[in-house]
Amino acid sequence: MKNLFFILSLGLLIFSGCDREEIDVPTNTDFPPAILSSFPSANARVARAAFDFKVVFADGSISPLESATVTVLDAGGAELFSQTSSLEGVSDSLVISAADFNPEDLPFADYEMSISVSDTKGQATESRFVFTLSPLAFAANHEEMYIAGAFNGWGADTMRLIGDNMWEISGVDLGGEGWKFKNCFDWCDEDWGDGDCNGFMTSNSVGNDNTECGDGGLSIIRFNDMTLSYSVSPLVTLESNVTGLFLLGTFNDFEGNEFQFSLVEDNTWVAEEVLIAPGDRYKFAEMPDLMGTIFGDNEGDGIAEAFGSNIVFDADQEAFYSFTFNDQTLEYSSEFVRLPSIGLIGSALPNDFAGPDTDMDDSDGDGVFTLVVELGDGEVKFRANDDWSVNWGGDAFPSGAAVMNGANIAVTEGLYYVTLNTNDLTYNFQEITSVGIIGSATPNSWDNDTNLEPQDDGLWFAQLALTDGEAKFRVNGVWDIINWGATDFPAGTGVSNGPNIPVTAGTYDVTFNPVTGEYNFGPEGSYGGGGFASIGILGDATPTGWSEDTDMIDYGDGTYRILIGLTDGLVKFRADNDFGVANWGGTSFPNGTADENGADIQVTAGLYWVTLNLNDLTYMFEPATLGIIGSATPGAWDTDTELPVNSLNPNVFELDMTLTEGVAKFRINQTWDIINWGGSDFPSGIGVVGGPDIPITAGDYTVRFNVLTYEYEFVQ
Repeated sequence: MKNLFFILSLGLLIFSGCDREEIDVPTNTDFPPAILSSFPSANARVARAAFDFKVVFADGSISPLESATVTVLDAGGAELFSQTSSLEGVSDSLVISAADFNPEDLPFADYEMSISVSDTKGQATESRFVFTLSPLAFAANHEEMYIAGAFNGWGADTMRLIGDNMWEISGVDLGGEGWKFKNCFDWCDEDWGDGDCNGFMTSNSVGNDNTECGDGGLSIIRFNDMTLSYSVSPLVTLESNVTGLFLLGTFNDFEGNEFQFSLVEDNTWVAEEVLIAPGDRYKFAEMPDLMGTIFGDNEGDGIAEAFGSNIVFDADQEAFYSFTFNDQTLEYSSEFVRLPSIGLIGSALPNDFAGPDTDMDDSDGDGVFTLVVELGDGEVKFRANDDWSVNWGGDAFPSGAAVMNGANIAVTEGLYYVTLNTNDLTYNFQEITSVGIIGSATPNSWDNDTNLEPQDDGLWFAQLALTDGEAKFRVNGVWDIINWGATDFPAGTGVSNGPNIPVTAGTYDVTFNPVTGEYNFGPEGSYGGGGFASIGILGDATPTGWSEDTDMIDYGDGTYRILIGLTDGLVKFRADNDFGVANWGGTSFPNGTADENGADIQVTAGLYWVTLNLNDLTYMFEPATLGIIGSATPGAWDTDTELPVNSLNPNVFELDMTLTEGVAKFRINQTWDIINWGGSDFPSGIGVVGGPDIPITAGDYTVRFNVLTYEYEFVQ
């Protein structure tokens, strides 16, 4: 059916994207016939009981279906039976009744099924595949199935086939540890795991991981060896009419176990938090893939029907809701839990009231949203989901009552820890007057903070001698506002109330950003370039050889970058054009560790975007291409036109090309994210990083750009 849905959706997409006069109906509805589904399907194992062969077809309205043939052959290729039927319309099927071929008389073996279908225009589609008649009581793709994991020493507990493709085992306690399904006792063939915990197994034939999703307690475990979906449900004494329950809808493409219900009392299932928006459609399903019993609501009255229609979610806004379903009465309901996002907006922020919002955090779901933010003098408001339909203001500062659709909150310049409590609708702007580091690794241990100093780049900095131990960052010398920790060292992103940061003894340039939580324990003297006047690259692979540095761009955060054309040879980095001040080399290329006074770095010829990071002492030579883009170029603003390197100078790039009246810019690697150049002069000038579009007069030109000097020229 998915293919049919795709065909119908494609038709709707084509209609919605064109005016009536523009639609090419014959083109968009004239395609070869499709085989949507078949029973048996490819590689399926089918129980040798009475069953019908059935194949479903679809086609376009311009060339509707005409006829189809289904033929079944034995393993040697001999035809056993065949049927040809006339078809009509855009959807039809061919059925071979069990009475016509007596499946009980066929031996257990492999068989081949050949399908061909044609339409009224003579377009045809064919398919051939193998299926197996099995001695099992139900259809299945495997003759046996086991479960193995830490709970049974990775042995083999036998599962039983309880329905078509559905295997089950009951009374298993997975113990919260890893496990898998397998199709033979001793791992001789195929096994399945769900490393992503998304409700679907992956075969070892394509690589998989153990299923480690925290499941524990006595459980009923089911596995569908056709769809590879599975479920783990508590084995409890509570009454229920379904083995499990999942909420499936447009928000998860109607599959997956992200929203699995828990049986909380007899016949009553609850899903605690589901992010859902007005207009989303959903159903309740016994399995995570629309297998088993599915419940919808034909009447929209809050009472479901088995295999009923999709339920349309009716609410004012997107938010987290809990869902309750009773599998006896089929009554269901939803209840608001919390908003998914709340942000701060206003003239005191860089984006002003135009937005977007500066999002606040409620990762623990307690309804208290928090934010560390630098504010200017001005006004702010809180609002939900980047939309004014739900917003709060107030007439007090720094704390007050949050009033729905209230007045703008007047604020004063400063760094603040902002909270909005949606439970009691109060807000607070706590000014941050100090940022410190504390812990057993710091000079004052856990007794007092060692304060960092604010810098112009938004970081707080201190050069500190630390011991082996632990540390955290906090504000205003107290624990009850906000503190940050993490497990990464020497760099990472701190989490509010996170774990202590493990520290190795040494003298460090310590930096912390209270807005993002990012921290770094860099080598002594590394922050801000360590006080160096310049950092450059030199060597026989560079344009100036070993006699002079080619200066790199100081990005102000301890990183230096340059776009440079190199030849085969050696390079090093050094400070202030003097090996006696500081220099760095390395033993690997294109990426490596920058060793002070290290070996010359062996490089290969090419254009590179080179980065030296003095915080973590790493370097990177990223291969680059130079292009020109803009309305005056052949690719307009969509596609770069690449300039090849000049054969005599690895830092000059040029191309003969025809340009139209318009504008252009130069950039590397077909992206705006690295570096680009513009300028106001034509036909020649000096490119400005991030500068304006270059005005172009139509004509045939040799276009040149020097990546070291940023000189450009358009020569006719």
